Amino acid sequence: METIATGLKWKRLREPLSIVGEVDATGHEACWELGATVAASLMST
Repeated sequence: METIATGLKWKRLREPLSIVGEVDATGHEACWELGATVAASLMST
């Protein structure tokens, strides 16, 4: 994934997020924050 993103000249907004197993409240919050970060980044370009 990083090779593709580098080839497209995308920048990393955050560290990769990995959730293994059932999603708990902490995992849900981490996913929400990642989505919000991506959305904010898209709005600023």
